[in-house]
Amino acid sequence: MKKTKSVKFHKKFALAVLVFFLAAILLPSSALESKVQAASSPRSGGAYYSYGEALQKAILFYKANRLGDLPDDYILPYRADAAMTDGQDVGLDLTGGWADAGDGIKFTHPMSYAAGQLGWAVYEYRQAFEKSGQLDDILDEIKWATDFFIKAHPEPDVLYYMCGYNDSDHSVWVPHELLDYVTDRKSFVLNPSTPGSDVAGQTAACLAIASIIFEPTDPEYAQTCLTHAKQIFEFGDKYRGKNPLDVLYPSGGYVDDMAWGAVWLYIKTGDTTYLDKAKSYLPVTSLGGGHTHCWDDVSYGAALKIAQITHDEGYAAMVEKNLDFWMPGGGITYTPGGLAWLSPWGSLRYASTAAFLAFVWSDDQTVGTPSKKEAYHNFAERQINYILGDNPRKGSFVVGFGENAPEHPHHRTAHGSWVSMLDVPGFHRHILYGALVGGPSSDDSWVDDISDYTLNEVATDYNAGFVGSLAKMYDMYGGEPLENWPQPEDFRAPEDDLTEYFCRGWIIYEGYGTLNLLLQVNNRSAWPPTMKDKLSVRYFMDLSEIFEAGGSLDDVQITLGQSEGAKLEGLKQYKDNIYYFTVDFTGTQIMPAEWEMCEKDAHVSIKYKDANIGSNENDWSFQNLSKSPDYDAVSFAGLTPYIPVYDNGVLLWGEEPPNGGNTPEPSPEPTPTKPPITYGDLNGDGNVNSTDCTILKRALLGIVVPGANLDAGDLNRDGKVNSTDLTIFKRYLLKVIPSIPL
Repeated sequence: MKKTKSVKFHKKFALAVLVFFLAAILLPSSALESKVQAASSPRSGGAYYSYGEALQKAILFYKANRLGDLPDDYILPYRADAAMTDGQDVGLDLTGGWADAGDGIKFTHPMSYAAGQLGWAVYEYRQAFEKSGQLDDILDEIKWATDFFIKAHPEPDVLYYMCGYNDSDHSVWVPHELLDYVTDRKSFVLNPSTPGSDVAGQTAACLAIASIIFEPTDPEYAQTCLTHAKQIFEFGDKYRGKNPLDVLYPSGGYVDDMAWGAVWLYIKTGDTTYLDKAKSYLPVTSLGGGHTHCWDDVSYGAALKIAQITHDEGYAAMVEKNLDFWMPGGGITYTPGGLAWLSPWGSLRYASTAAFLAFVWSDDQTVGTPSKKEAYHNFAERQINYILGDNPRKGSFVVGFGENAPEHPHHRTAHGSWVSMLDVPGFHRHILYGALVGGPSSDDSWVDDISDYTLNEVATDYNAGFVGSLAKMYDMYGGEPLENWPQPEDFRAPEDDLTEYFCRGWIIYEGYGTLNLLLQVNNRSAWPPTMKDKLSVRYFMDLSEIFEAGGSLDDVQITLGQSEGAKLEGLKQYKDNIYYFTVDFTGTQIMPAEWEMCEKDAHVSIKYKDANIGSNENDWSFQNLSKSPDYDAVSFAGLTPYIPVYDNGVLLWGEEPPNGGNTPEPSPEPTPTKPPITYGDLNGDGNVNSTDCTILKRALLGIVVPGANLDAGDLNRDGKVNSTDLTIFKRYLLKVIPSIPL
């Protein structure tokens, strides 16, 4: 969802900042510290939480947002390959990286900020990650992002900055695994004619940091990162301009990003040209005090590193002006419970990142004002402890950690809806361990509500500064990570129904030797969400009474009525007098994406030649059938395990008759033949309705709908599929015309 940047330093705060700044210089550290204690309830100075466990889980969150080709033995059993078409529209492989937040769009700008911020944490507190056993994990996550940036930079003056986009992605609420089926994964590029120095500077910084932190373990990869960092920085420096993205992440400018990239290139190379560039992009007088380091303003981090490198008093004053703003009385709003609150959007993201800067600055005893360092340090501890539970609700704001933790983060894959709805199901099917939610309002109020994305959004940039602060807290106070964690069962919500694939069945009519059924195959998969196009169901019958009366299979007629892409396979022997027929949906995509996609219906009629002999009462599959066909896509009404579900002929769910011998071999797939065109029936379900019209509309917008027969969209038979055909379709649905033209 949209995460607008907070308003920068307000003029109305200027006088307060100046007064506090002077007071901070004149007052001893103890006096400044007393002001902090008076305004804050969170604790500092002790081990109040298991910071190692919190760190472990906060890093794990990034694995939940991975896109691309995931390992077969992936640690999160509810995740699988996702967004595998990224880059195909431009002839490149742009798979990989992270989905930005609770949505599925991939942005180079905030992703490079997040990966760079994680890398900065490793640069400052590598020993903490090593001691906690998390170094390999965090390096693996950073590399997942930097691998994508290398792909996104196929030429020196080319950088891809987005895959997917708002109008397409935010029109659905589906797991990441299904993005390719229901959204348009269009790629967007920066080049000399469409520059983006903000994206370039941030990406260069991330790759420069990666070149530093990977040097001890993978020097060859570190060199690759450095090569790309230099080229991307040169591209941003030569073709200056702000990226064209004007939704979701509208950048405030690029000078801070370029300064950030330059300072890290200097730290890596020692080339003073980069340091001069950093200072020219970020002169000592340019930094305001009323914000903090974030995806859209890295000037605070850049100034801090320049000050540490040069010991320039001007830059040091810039850093402390910013940190003083975050102290009580300095201009920042404090909630009654002690949170330094900057914005309704991701308030905890800002507080935890300001805490990281405060830790890094207070750790450095070679620059800055010594009398302030203790106050900065304790401020940082209190903000992290607020997040972990030292707050009025006595609850954690980190999913799966501590007491009273969030259970409904705004995250599509963790939620696991099969109908693209925020309220279906009413709980999350997976626990999004380690995700830092947006945070409370300025009065400490917060509601655990998936629909409130202001307070409950999660994002890769939200966790970034938080991870660094947790590393520092662990380094000071310990609290060991969990052993032999996670286990597969840790990712299953305890109240979740474990049924992913199933059949529902209803009796539509029964009498005079006839049984009419409605059978429905369902795909509500979530471990992981999976598109299936070879599902079938089998109805098992006991024909003993037919054979005992001297009859044969010819006395039983099975016919398929209206269906959504199904085919009927006639009676086959299972064992003795038990036979089955198959309703086969092979070729029809069934997936937990939208209501009409997660379930498919078929009407079947069983008719006996002699109504006095044939009976279904003894059929294995007749058990549990309901006579009420009322159902929806939420409940499990009509569910019957006695009509099993198969995937390409292999039993997937349900119960076959006992003592039935070997399961019949899967039927060979039929040789595909091109069916005659039914104009208007784009999804091949035998019906011409609004679903087909939607497919046609998506096709005209350039959205690929897998499996759609676009030839059926040529309603006026002119050899073209265009807006004229869409107009005809709409007129037909509105009954303006009686039929599709023949």
